[in-house]
Amino acid sequence: MTPPSRLRAGIIGISGYGRIHLGLAREVAADLELAAAVVINPEEEAENVRRLRASGCQIYDSYEAMLAAEHGRLDLCFIPTGIAWHTRMTLAAVRAGMNVLVEKPLAASVGEVHAIIGAAAAARRFVAVGFQDIYDPVAQAVKQRLLAGEIGRVQAVRLLGLWPRPPGYFTRNGWAGKLFADGAPVLDSPLSNAFAHFVNLGLFFAGRSFEAVASAHEIEAALWRTNAIESFDTGVLRAVTADGVRLWFGGSHACAVTREPEIVIEGDGGRVIWRHEQECVIERSGAPVERLPLFPTGASRRAMINAVLHRCTNPAAFVCTAEMSLQHTALIERVHQTGRIHFVPGASAELATAAGPVQVLAVPGIDSVLRAAFATGDLPGVPVRSAP
Repeated sequence: MTPPSRLRAGIIGISGYGRIHLGLAREVAADLELAAAVVINPEEEAENVRRLRASGCQIYDSYEAMLAAEHGRLDLCFIPTGIAWHTRMTLAAVRAGMNVLVEKPLAASVGEVHAIIGAAAAARRFVAVGFQDIYDPVAQAVKQRLLAGEIGRVQAVRLLGLWPRPPGYFTRNGWAGKLFADGAPVLDSPLSNAFAHFVNLGLFFAGRSFEAVASAHEIEAALWRTNAIESFDTGVLRAVTADGVRLWFGGSHACAVTREPEIVIEGDGGRVIWRHEQECVIERSGAPVERLPLFPTGASRRAMINAVLHRCTNPAAFVCTAEMSLQHTALIERVHQTGRIHFVPGASAELATAAGPVQVLAVPGIDSVLRAAFATGDLPGVPVRSAP
């Protein structure tokens, strides 16, 4: 492997979400050489291909070709691809001697996660997962303060987010809204994709040691489909951790109202309110209220890539590992095994955006229903009829 002064990396895909990872690699160019890239659409990415080649980056037309040619020559592989390809690409990359930064969720089945953990251990490589919010220093400080008992014993963790999405969101690629794609499980949904960061963060906060992520048991779910997809676009789950912390996670894309994700952590001596990209509020009995500013998403991503580069040279550096991501995958897989997806009719609604009006298919009143259930920790009661 190269000396720690400048690491060498490859990236599988530079379009779609790959643009985010490509941008991160460029931001840390002083410490990281992007030496190889897989580009399957060079005509569409002509300018990026030109820039990459000018910097000495080798362009490949498949990930198999890149990993074969660069075997043992790259310190890190970026995998910002669709869910269905995460496992096969991660396994191939670690077996080619590379550490990995793979986009969330790590995988759609527990079996796949265990395969990744085993392969990484055998290759003596690490796999970091792109749950970027866990890299915010405030998130890590809050976890330490929870463990120190600053709000007493944690009793409940709840999450709610509402992000309207137009029909085009579910047709933007070959796996959006699907349960399987290209022969692999996907289980795409608000809780496994858009709000996966916050579900994972909630499980992290409920863990009983710093790197522990809580496991969920006694899972109940209310799952609804409004758009023309296989999976659900509104979902609420309720569960209990192994040591009795009550969990409630809810999210919807079939809504006309935006509510940025909020996590509430309740203890027997106070509570913490985590408002995405805004602030973390800490309320304790007999103490002044604290308000801590949170990173915007871009800063969280920069913290993530810096942590990953640090891990490449320091095995003790903190990253969100495959082991830490296991419980999110296990929870989502169990939700699909136990919950039934119901059809809920929606109505067309117009959203005002910076790019102009956008039409979405929304369940009338869903925001009020979910807010009420979020406050009580109950499963919401929405009139539904089963899909055919």
